[in-house]
Amino acid sequence: MANQQLRPSSIANSAKEAAVIIFSILVAFSLDAWWEDVQVEREVDDILGAIEVEMSGNLAALRSSVDHHKAISAAIRTLRDTSSAGNMDLGAVPQAVIEVEVFEPDTGAMDTMVATGLLNEVDDASLRLLLGAYAARLLDLNEQEIRAVEFRDAARRRLASLGFPLWNTEIRESRRQLEGDTEMLNLLSMRLSEEENAIESAQALTAHIQKILTRLEETT
Repeated sequence: MANQQLRPSSIANSAKEAAVIIFSILVAFSLDAWWEDVQVEREVDDILGAIEVEMSGNLAALRSSVDHHKAISAAIRTLRDTSSAGNMDLGAVPQAVIEVEVFEPDTGAMDTMVATGLLNEVDDASLRLLLGAYAARLLDLNEQEIRAVEFRDAARRRLASLGFPLWNTEIRESRRQLEGDTEMLNLLSMRLSEEENAIESAQALTAHIQKILTRLEETT
């Protein structure tokens, strides 16, 4: 009969079948979520390994960069001090006025982590914060170095306008010419200030990278 009622046993069987289907779906979703978490964890581990290698190389390059900044600063001081003494050391001119230092780190691994959103998947909060702050530290150094380069370029233009013979720094007239040029000495003093700022920023970045490497060692 069309209006025949379902037996209690049939209703129970249907409920069981529905429960099994729902349970299977939930298990499938849980397995998918678990597998996705496993994949993300592997990706994070892989990128952190690449970052560790990248940071180690950057740390060595940064220390060399700091040494170069210090050498440039020392050359500028030599020019300034010997000029005040009336016997400018023109041998320091090439390094003080011509040379330049701009730190150019490898950022491929860090860029990949940020671009893929994997930075947010790093479980260690301290490491996540250190990695997140790295770009700002790097930008601060870059800005200091750019300003130092600007004063370097201005000093080079001034040197060219004076007709200073870089190929022969022993000419006495050249020494007297530079010693009496206030504009050149001012430009060098301003560059020295920016070089010192760059050294300070580079040292802060060095300490930051060391913290990242230490934390990576502790979490792996």
